[in-house]
Amino acid sequence: MKTKSITIADKPLSRFYKLPLEKGSRVLRLAVLESHCTLSAGKRPEPLGITSLSFEQGLLTVTVKLGGEEAKVYISVEYDCLLVSCSVDTDESYLGRYAYLTLSAMMRSGYCDFQPYYWPACFALGNKRSRFVDVVKKPDGITITLKQKFRGLFRPGDDLPDVKERAVVPRERLSGKQVTARLAPVSIGYCFANTDLQHFHSNHYPFLVPYVFAATAYLKTVKSFKRFVFNPHDVDGISLSPQQEELNRICFAMKQIAAIRFSVNNHLPDTAAKTKAINDANQVALFKLWHKALPLLMQQRFMHYFYSYGLRNVTGKPVMRDMKLVEFAMEVPVLSFVLKDEGDYYELQLKLKVKGKSLHLDRNQPGLFLVCDSAKSYLWYLLEAEMDYKLVWFFTKVNFRVQVLKRYYKEFFEEFVEGVGKWYEVKRG
Repeated sequence: MKTKSITIADKPLSRFYKLPLEKGSRVLRLAVLESHCTLSAGKRPEPLGITSLSFEQGLLTVTVKLGGEEAKVYISVEYDCLLVSCSVDTDESYLGRYAYLTLSAMMRSGYCDFQPYYWPACFALGNKRSRFVDVVKKPDGITITLKQKFRGLFRPGDDLPDVKERAVVPRERLSGKQVTARLAPVSIGYCFANTDLQHFHSNHYPFLVPYVFAATAYLKTVKSFKRFVFNPHDVDGISLSPQQEELNRICFAMKQIAAIRFSVNNHLPDTAAKTKAINDANQVALFKLWHKALPLLMQQRFMHYFYSYGLRNVTGKPVMRDMKLVEFAMEVPVLSFVLKDEGDYYELQLKLKVKGKSLHLDRNQPGLFLVCDSAKSYLWYLLEAEMDYKLVWFFTKVNFRVQVLKRYYKEFFEEFVEGVGKWYEVKRG
């Protein structure tokens, strides 16, 4: 990619030293750094201290001290490399001591991810402020965040959902005479356990878990919750319909694969790939189980929604104040998109409709496989294809719209829009 024509300390970017980043990321590994320099981190005459950081016009400046001498190291994060220079040494053919020791000091566990400083074309030359991002300097470093209007700004190299094949999961329907369990003072209901997938600790994919409850005198509402149900013995002595017995088996299968896996060695490419493969397989398996469960859920009288804050909380006895009434619908949400020309960038917006009426999604209440209207947050619709829910999940994280600068559109984004257009309506405005 073409770099910006800026000059730092009388040196253009073309004279910065180039360090290759790990493919598909902004990660620099210590082994790569050491292969570009004859110095060794163990041969430092004195400990190097980083005294300050600044980020202007897309350039990270690290001020360091070594042996009483101060220097500035300049780092520009590009698509596939770091461009590095220094106020003391370093040019396009030589990685100097200050630059090398500074990058070494930034390493954690043998690598450093420069993604937080990767904002290509977000800074106009001569302007310290960016129309796209806010830069806040704090005592412990720099925080760079997208402005509210551009929360979905696409950068070359950012991941996009796969839009190669849209496979619809058949919407199962029950046939024959249905047997509903006899209502009793103590009976069983079903809970939609959900949480924020972006939180690291103990999170999980959306799944169903049965619960035992005591009903009010006229068996119309829940008087109290007794326990969550995790195995057949938890419902001993309770009359169940054949549909509830089948639904319970589906719930138990969901619970087995609902947890999202993490690895302490996730910075290693092979480990991260294996963990992702397991999570992806469990995710798809859960989605198919939801399709088996949906028609059975339509026959249940008692259903609740529980925002768990993590799988560790889906245990023991449900807390009354946390259990909210919930409903499910058989109607299928339909996705469509709008591509708008906004001058120097395009914006791709996601739209959803049910039976021709628009759904206004709440980005603070994502359900991955399921969606609800922000005005009717108790009513959930199950998406019908893996591609559907992955697109909805992707757009939920960016406020349902993605911006891409025109200079990057053809090379990095056009193929995605064309892929989306094979399966969904894309209006151009």
